[in-house]
Amino acid sequence: MKLIVVAKANKASVNIGKVFKEKYGESTDVKLFEVKENVLDLDKYEKDFKKLKPELILVASSHKSEANIPMLNCHPTGNWDTADLGGDPRKLSIAPALYLRAGVLEYQKLKAMRKELSGYEIGMEATHHSPTIDFPVMFVEVGSTEKQWNDLAACEAAADVINKLCTDISQEPHEKKVPVAVGFGGCHYCPTFNRKLLAGEIAFGHICPKYKADALDEDLIMQTINKTEPKPDFAAIEWKGLSGPQRKKIIAVLEKNKIAWKKL
Repeated sequence: MKLIVVAKANKASVNIGKVFKEKYGESTDVKLFEVKENVLDLDKYEKDFKKLKPELILVASSHKSEANIPMLNCHPTGNWDTADLGGDPRKLSIAPALYLRAGVLEYQKLKAMRKELSGYEIGMEATHHSPTIDFPVMFVEVGSTEKQWNDLAACEAAADVINKLCTDISQEPHEKKVPVAVGFGGCHYCPTFNRKLLAGEIAFGHICPKYKADALDEDLIMQTINKTEPKPDFAAIEWKGLSGPQRKKIIAVLEKNKIAWKKL
């Protein structure tokens, strides 16, 4: 069962949820889970999630950035160091790599088909913020300002992406058709990794950007691997997107644990 989280304190989430209910609705395998709080307060519902036992949690959400760039994006969740935006410090949720790839590629497809989406950038972000729960969870977002959160064309695209992820079995782990990787390095918006993803070459699970790489230790590096689903084929290292000491630390842990890695 796929679980779609709609947060009533999040404008984009409410709009995405409204479109989804009107256009698709629930089914035996797709359930809506509405919360009164915002999207960063989901850890408190972990007991509910354990009762429901979803195979995938899809969070409809706004995206916000200082650059205010219109964006349609997906990302996994977790905290590399402190828990300033909810969850537990130094803990990751499970990153559903094939679903993340499918979500971004569906956004790309919809943008090509719908002129209303022409001004939006498409991509996957690095792992950030809560929840930090032991379930496959990903955010499907519309950003980056209130104008976009109220853009029903963008919110409809997000609802369409969520429906695609709920109904297309080609994203299931046993349907793996591309290499799966985790990523280390680069900036928050992962341009190097996104080029590979948007070209259809790789599915990425967790991605740790350069600005969080100093926080990495063996436990976190192995969480990146062990909490990506399906099991990664290798770790992708953005060579110029890390400092020398950061690369050395990451590669040492990967090689100690016999994890293949590739330079990008």
